[in-house]
Amino acid sequence: MFLKPFRIKSQTAIKGSDRKKLRTQVGQQFSVECYLMDLVPNKEDITVIKLNTHSGSDVVVYSIHGNPAFFELDMVLYPTVYTLWKFPGLLTVFTTWPPVFKKLTSGADLMLPGLIVKGEVRPNFMGGFQKGTPCSVKLLGNK
Repeated sequence: MFLKPFRIKSQTAIKGSDRKKLRTQVGQQFSVECYLMDLVPNKEDITVIKLNTHSGSDVVVYSIHGNPAFFELDMVLYPTVYTLWKFPGLLTVFTTWPPVFKKLTSGADLMLPGLIVKGEVRPNFMGGFQKGTPCSVKLLGNK
């Protein structure tokens, strides 16, 4: 989505009411009540950037102190890599090998043979996931 050029439509500071809406949306979507104030702080500068991607999709990016923290695509909020570095348990994490990761960055789908799984893979291994559930992928030895 962000490999090709994109166009910035607008960039504004967030209002207090929009900050509360963002905090509520993050709390509901990620179930992180314990460190919600760290994810969407009260006194920090938060900017809303509206983008138009190369494919024509509209994306809203929320950045804190110039670092993108979340982006919203099709009414779904996703954390950025910067946010996942600070809060690695925010999403379900799958671990893979570096050669597989190169294929993923080129647009390939992650499949079970590309995962590093501890223990035995049983038929209900992926049973707790619905199609479209956000998750993160990390390399072996990297958080």
